[in-house]
Amino acid sequence: MKWFYIDESIVSGERRVGPLTTEEIRSLQGEGKLAETTLVWHKGLPQWVPYSEAFAQWKKEQDQVNELLESTLATIIKEKELSPKNYAGFWVRGAAIIIDFILLSIFGTIVASIQNAMGLMDLNGMQTLIDAYYQNPLSVDASQKIFDAPGVHLFLIICFIIQSAYSIFFHARYSGTLGKKLLHLRVEKADGSKLGLRGAIVRYLFSLLTQATFIFYGVGYLLAAIDPQKRALHDFFAKTRVIHSDVTPE
Repeated sequence: MKWFYIDESIVSGERRVGPLTTEEIRSLQGEGKLAETTLVWHKGLPQWVPYSEAFAQWKKEQDQVNELLESTLATIIKEKELSPKNYAGFWVRGAAIIIDFILLSIFGTIVASIQNAMGLMDLNGMQTLIDAYYQNPLSVDASQKIFDAPGVHLFLIICFIIQSAYSIFFHARYSGTLGKKLLHLRVEKADGSKLGLRGAIVRYLFSLLTQATFIFYGVGYLLAAIDPQKRALHDFFAKTRVIHSDVTPE
C-alpha cells in the first residue's frame, strides 16, 4: 500500500509527499515528523483524512485479514486432525492418470489401425501432417489440417466413447480405474460409500470440466496439491475423495 501526506510546513507549491510504504509513514509518525492530525491518503480512501483516523481504519482492516487467515488456517489444521482418511495426493494421482493414458493410447492405436485397414484413415498421410505440425506447433493451419484429415472425426468420437466407458465402468464396479488400482487408490463418496453407476457418471462428467482447465495450466488438477483432502475440481463438484486403499493413516 502506498501512502501520501500533506506537508504543512510547505506554504506554496506541491505540498503532497509520497508515495511512502506503510512502514515509512509509521516511522515518520513515530519520530514526530508527522502529527496525528496530518492529512494522509492511500488508494481506497475517498478523501484525505487525519493520520490517526486513517491508521485506525487500516489497523482494523489488517486485524480482519489476520483473523480470516487465522480462522482459515485453524480450519485446515482441524480438518487434517479429524480426518480418518489417508487421502491420495497430487503426484500419485498424476501417476495413475499417466498409466490410464498409456492404456487408452493402446486402444487408440488399435482403433486407428482398424480404420486404416478399412480405408477410413490414411496413417501414412496422418504421419506427414503430424511431422509438419511438429515443425511448427504454433501453426493454426497445420493443426487444422490434422483435425480435418479423413477419419479423424470418427477416431476422436470412438476414443471419447472408449474413454467414457472405461472411466465409468471401472469407477462404478471397482471404485477406480486400472491406473488407480495398480497404485492402490480408491474413489469413494464424501460419506465413505461406493460411487455406484450414477456416482461414476456424475464424477466423469465433472472430470471433463477439470480436463478443460488444462488451458489454464491445469488448475483443476492442481487443487489436489493444496486441498487438505486432496480434491481435484471434479471431486469438489461430485463430492468424492481419492484415498489410499491399503494404507493405515498415522
